[in-house]
Amino acid sequence: MRARRRDTGASEERGWILAQMVATGIGLHNLGEGLAIGAAFALGEATLGTVLIVGFMLHNTTEGLAIVAPLAREPVRVGRLLRLGLLGGAPTIVGACVGGLIYSPIWSVLFLALGAGAIAQVVVQLTRQVVGEESVAGYVTTPPVAGGLFAGVTVMWVTGLVIG
Repeated sequence: MRARRRDTGASEERGWILAQMVATGIGLHNLGEGLAIGAAFALGEATLGTVLIVGFMLHNTTEGLAIVAPLAREPVRVGRLLRLGLLGGAPTIVGACVGGLIYSPIWSVLFLALGAGAIAQVVVQLTRQVVGEESVAGYVTTPPVAGGLFAGVTVMWVTGLVIG
């Protein structure tokens, strides 16, 4: 009985350590997202900043699941969950503040590029999950996917014309 408790405790600690590692990695990823948001607002592009906020918010809901997944079978205190949330989410706020305070065009381009890289990473990972073993080129050229891409680009273009 005593050995079983030790194993459970060790398992809980391994899960906690893994969750912290995942939250740290996601936090670093989110720092770049925050920098892009701040840079968009610093450049006076409130529409872009708002779109980035909404897009990253939707994307980050799945990241929260990745953070807590190692703790799924263990009882977890609320304080630990709050710490994980801060570790993964606070860098977004820090990045937005830093990105918004730097008015240099060079830094703004760098920060927006980091955000674009974060978006590209998510698109690549999701495409791999959806496509599986198929060729990505073969998947993208199917009529429903090509039509969806065309419709999305058209909506963005029309929105840019109306707003801009």
